[in-house]
Order: sequence, then C-alpha cells, then structure tokens
Amino acid sequence: MNRALNILRSNRGSIPFWESFALKVVSFLLALILWVTFLGLKREELHKRVKLEPLLAPGTTITNRIPTHIDFTLSGPRLLLKTVDKKLNPIQPDLRRNRESTIGFTISEDLLGELPKEVRVVAFSPTNVLIRVEEVVERYIPVSPSLQGSTEAGWEVESVTVTPSKVAVRGPKSVLGRIDSVGTAPIDIEHLTGVMETEVQAEVDTVQNLALSRDGLVKVKIRTKKVAR
Repeated sequence: MNRALNILRSNRGSIPFWESFALKVVSFLLALILWVTFLGLKREELHKRVKLEPLLAPGTTITNRIPTHIDFTLSGPRLLLKTVDKKLNPIQPDLRRNRESTIGFTISEDLLGELPKEVRVVAFSPTNVLIRVEEVVERYIPVSPSLQGSTEAGWEVESVTVTPSKVAVRGPKSVLGRIDSVGTAPIDIEHLTGVMETEVQAEVDTVQNLALSRDGLVKVKIRTKKVAR
C-alpha cells in the first residue's frame, strides 16, 4: 500500500514542463477573457458632439446664428458606446418646405436614431434651437469706395468715379432691402494731388450672409483739386 502511494506521488510530481506551461497559458487566457468581458460590460459615459446640418430648400439661407453641434451625454456598456459612437450621423432637420419662417427646433434623444436598449441619453445641450430661414435674392448695389488717409495739404477730393457703379450682391431678402451701398478694399489717398486711378475689389458683409454674385473688381478714379483761399 505504501509502495503504491509513493508511486502515485512520484507520478504526480513528474508533469512534463510543456503541459505545465500550457495550463498556465490557458489560465492566463481565461483570466484575460474575463477581464475584457468585465471591462466591456462596465457602464461608462460618452460625451459626443453631433453636427447640426439643417436641410434647406434651394435659394434659402439661415439668417441667425445656430450651434454647429449638439452635445450629448450617453451612458451604457463600454463596448456598446464605442459601437454607437461610430454610427452617430449628423442631425439634419428637414426645412426644405420653409422659405421664409422662424422654426423652433426641439432637441431630443430621438434625433440620434435607434440606440441599443442598454444605452441611454442622460443629457443634451442645447435643448432648443431657433432657426430663421429666409429667401435669398440678388440686387445690384451701388459701390462706395473706402478712402483712407488725407490728401496733400491745400488739396481736396473733387470727385470719385466708379466703373461699374454697381455690383451684383446675393443675400437674405430683408438684409439686401436695408443696404444702400457696399464698400471696397481700402484706397490710400494720403498726400494725394491731381488724379488717381486704381482697381479694387468690392467688399460685402459676409457676417450678414452677403456674397458677390459675380466678379467684384471695379475701377476707381479719384480727382482732387486745390482748395481756393
């Protein structure tokens, strides 16, 4: 009996090295899988900025400032959040039927599309967006050159001629209705005497969504004269 126990103990202690190493590798892999699974199921929060890109009808524009992105905070398992992050598309409210109106656009989690049951939206900002849509029109606006500096002492500007006298400008209907003229790049008349001719670019206020419809290059002729004493 004692002899049999000694043989068993001897065999138990003689496991080949490769078998021992294989067992350790399997144990490590199992532990790694459990750890990765735990991390994947662990709930986290994802802060995501989603683009806001309203769809507009041709010949219309947005005339007020709106946010470029909507900030969302989502909560859920890490693996699912990574999947959702890759699939989030820009928010595109359809305003193509609106040519001139003010639209109050309410932000909600539904704008993100269908989310996995385990993922939920816990916060978003802003909660509402006001969008003003207006028709874009074109008008020919007189050009008023932007003169910079002062003529030579004893001289004054007698006349300013612009060719062409008007340029085509596109922009919101209400904005164009309030504009009497557009300026140009600065023209330096410091110490000017006699006549000056130059070409400059007409300039519009892009902040108000204005743009030149065609080439805005104009010729400017400035004539000065001596001041009578």
